[in-house]
Amino acid sequence: MNQKDSRGILFWITGLSGAGKTTIGNELYYRLKREHSNLVLLDGDVLKRIVGGQVGYSDSERHERAWMYARLCKGLTDQGLIVICCTIAMFDDVRQWNRENNKAYVEVFLDVPMEVLIMRDQKGMYSGIKEGVISNVAGVDLNVEYPKNPDITIVNDGSIGIKKCVDLILSHKIVYSKDFMRDTDYWNSYYNKSNDEILKPSKFALDIIDGLKKGCSILELGCGNGRDSVFFANNGLLVTAIDAADGIITKLQGQHNDNQNIRFLCDDFVCSSALFVGQYDYCYSRFSLHAINEQQQRELLSNVYLALKKGGVFYIEVRSVNDPIFGLGECVGKNAYRYNGHYRRFLEIDDLLNECRQVGFNVLYAKESTGFAPIGDDDPPIIRVVVEK
Repeated sequence: MNQKDSRGILFWITGLSGAGKTTIGNELYYRLKREHSNLVLLDGDVLKRIVGGQVGYSDSERHERAWMYARLCKGLTDQGLIVICCTIAMFDDVRQWNRENNKAYVEVFLDVPMEVLIMRDQKGMYSGIKEGVISNVAGVDLNVEYPKNPDITIVNDGSIGIKKCVDLILSHKIVYSKDFMRDTDYWNSYYNKSNDEILKPSKFALDIIDGLKKGCSILELGCGNGRDSVFFANNGLLVTAIDAADGIITKLQGQHNDNQNIRFLCDDFVCSSALFVGQYDYCYSRFSLHAINEQQQRELLSNVYLALKKGGVFYIEVRSVNDPIFGLGECVGKNAYRYNGHYRRFLEIDDLLNECRQVGFNVLYAKESTGFAPIGDDDPPIIRVVVEK
């Protein structure tokens, strides 16, 4: 783990009561704290106090609480925090969701024989079951779904020390998803070219500007070199523009530092929890949905829906499966290819409309046509969609 790396990580330490989750989590926290300041330790007892008495202890209620923990952890890792969560929460769907939705996820299962747990019995749960004064104990009279594919399994029966357990966790290679780092070198280079065509406002921005009210807020997803963002700001809109290309964003921040109508942010536009706490009148996505995969698109649409004010409008322009370059390059997913140095995913208009409706949007406009985004002699068919919350 790089000390300067600010990407979030979730260490999900799970095991039955008495398995040593808190002890190992605490040691891991202080070991990491020697080199990292962006740390959060969430123990099961602390989490229960945060949730309060609103969730009980039946199987379904435990499941609901596990989802609360998972969503809380993701909200923190999305903001670049290293989260150590110590919890029983043995549900396959929650763990799978963790793995699919966090930038980096390390699942640690503390596998301890029941006779050792009974011998430890720090909270009197196992003896309480035997005496009939306690019920609903995970792993005894309450079924659990033991981890099927944890990254690390530790038999914490006392045969190895706590420091050795943490050594095993820290020796695990952290694998980050590539959401945030997608093709940044390519786009930093591309947008630093002095090409008049990529400096003027896009045709999409020019076509919709008359429908945008001055003084309203607009969020641009994947702003690139900021040409449309600056155009919107110069027309009286309050602009939040986000992109993962750190080089160009740093340049834009310097160039437009004094412009009170615009702010440029370097972050992941799919899931930045800090970004989507705002309430916007409009959201604008030109050629950014096809830079992400299907799962990320579903997450993004949900986040945009929540971030828009009632009646807010989402403007989308994206490449179509009918584009002449569809199918060129290396296939890396459904309708997705790596071609000419970067990733592209091509969309089908009906699929996009269905997903927008499933989130709750009303479709105001939808069309696939040439003439939307001509560049020189190229004029591929492009999908335009406008939806309203």
